[in-house]
Amino acid sequence: MFHKLRFTTCADIAYDRHVIKLSEKIKKINIDGTIAFNREMKSFTTFKTGGPADIFISAASVEDVIKIKQFAFENDLPVFILGGGANILVSDKGIRGITLYTGDLNMVHGDGTDLICESGIEVSALCESALSRSLSGLEFIYGMPGTAGGALWMNARCYGGEISRIFKWADVLNENNEMERIGFSPADWNYKISPFQKRKILILKACFTLKPGHKDEIRREMDKNYRDREQKGHFKAPCAGSVFKNNRDFGKPSGQIIDEAGLRGLRIGSAVVSDFHANIIVNEGGASATDILELINTVRAKVKESSGFDLEPEVIPVGDWR
Repeated sequence: MFHKLRFTTCADIAYDRHVIKLSEKIKKINIDGTIAFNREMKSFTTFKTGGPADIFISAASVEDVIKIKQFAFENDLPVFILGGGANILVSDKGIRGITLYTGDLNMVHGDGTDLICESGIEVSALCESALSRSLSGLEFIYGMPGTAGGALWMNARCYGGEISRIFKWADVLNENNEMERIGFSPADWNYKISPFQKRKILILKACFTLKPGHKDEIRREMDKNYRDREQKGHFKAPCAGSVFKNNRDFGKPSGQIIDEAGLRGLRIGSAVVSDFHANIIVNEGGASATDILELINTVRAKVKESSGFDLEPEVIPVGDWR
């Protein structure tokens, strides 16, 4: 279970003892999902890095999520919501408190041209579900790592498409552990910005309004986008896709800016700026999260020095970075 203390300060030791004391109590939570301790996060992130999660809970239903969130609130434990593990960099020291995995919340059904899904469904599986119903509008995210909930949170955008353009509503568990429906409001959305980023809420379900289409055309568009990702090296080695956001004010994409700074192939340990696409950092095998974060910061600093552009990271560090 907890074989050793990971911290040195009195506060951290007290926290570790607090979690150990709660371990038996946690096992008695009446949920359909599973509970594990000190679960390594490498298998749950697209970078294939990250230390252990103190308490790793895989929710099997919305009811599970409500119970887990309530338990965390009553016992003063932080909760990190984990979906597909894309666009995050988990610390080598791991994640304190509860890591709530939503990957098993993956049901989807149609209602006319509306496609309603649980937040844990992988985006490519959601695209395939839309295809089976001859519904168009999700092709742009086919092949993107992550889940529907993650795509919503970051307002995923590529190939001329954007989640906000098809979003209708989302059911969330709000700050008071109550169900709430959030509808679309244009003022809440912008480039890589969504209303979910401003609140401590958990996305449970979402509804996307699509349009009728022809299966052959939808399939061709999905496959075209997948091939483009493949050619850019998204699947060549563990990575999180684009590391930096594109800024229209810079007049060119971040990958081009990094390339012009001569940073392709720049390496720290086994973390490398990809030869296929300069805005992708890959784990060539055994890279630590610290290596990857240091490389991200180094690229950002060198670009700032050479061009004056201050790139904004898209990858979010999570866990214990002290």
